[in-house]
Amino acid sequence: MEFSNILQNLISGVSIGCTYGMIGLGVVFLWQSIERINFANISSAMLSAYLFYSFYTVLHMGFALSFACSIGLVAVYGLLLRYLIYEPIVRAGGGKLEFVVATLMVCVFWLTVIISTYGGLPRAFPPVFGGIADLVSVGGVRLPQYYLYIFGVVVALMVSLHIFLNKTMVGKIMRAAAQNPTAAQLMGINVNRVTSLSFMLATSIVGVAGILLAPVYFVSLELGGGTIGIKGFASAVMGGLLDPYGTLVGGIVIGILENFSTLFISSIYKDVISFVVLIAALVCSPTGIFNWSGKKQ
Repeated sequence: MEFSNILQNLISGVSIGCTYGMIGLGVVFLWQSIERINFANISSAMLSAYLFYSFYTVLHMGFALSFACSIGLVAVYGLLLRYLIYEPIVRAGGGKLEFVVATLMVCVFWLTVIISTYGGLPRAFPPVFGGIADLVSVGGVRLPQYYLYIFGVVVALMVSLHIFLNKTMVGKIMRAAAQNPTAAQLMGINVNRVTSLSFMLATSIVGVAGILLAPVYFVSLELGGGTIGIKGFASAVMGGLLDPYGTLVGGIVIGILENFSTLFISSIYKDVISFVVLIAALVCSPTGIFNWSGKKQ
């Protein structure tokens, strides 16, 4: 086995794994806020990809404006999930199971809408990150240019989130409300507003992941759930549903595992790896393999 093949699969695995971790971040943010698993978050990746595709190729709005409008609408979608799904269920006395079932049905709804509007066939993503023929050399290995864009955007986003959550007042308020909503409310924090922000932030992050994954998986229904969603959920579980950094590492591990399973075994089994990792994580360490914050407490 040539070293160049190993390095190529390692770099591409890390890049794709970062996006899985971003999908997992959407799960983590809402779990910290309301202790609910929101499967409708996963559909944000598909919606953002199709919205960007429409804005960029049909309306010719340009990259920056198409990106901003897509993520903005996905953020509004997160807010609607709160007021149209979460709040009615809570008022009716429903629990976690009812919310999970409802958000699963929302995923099915959007899959049906996309099929009715765009058809079921995948569409090529605009080459805004470079096409398949646009290659760059990394350590003597030539890779598609969009892998570097994916890695760069994820690093920039994680640094921004770290600064936001740890250095800004709004971020500290979000962390306080997530740790103890009752105490935060007694201290004068508007927990209601923080919850809305959590819903919007969760769908926005997953929306960015959808746009980054589209050059690899095309603008397709696969972004709306299925194996993509499972990999994101597995990343969150490996982080213990609490640690954003552990979630990102979990996604990278999954990305590397599936790439090397393709290299050494067969591409047929690469998605099976995600199921195996998720089951192993739940069985061996239900609190999360990479839950460093939980180990410190």
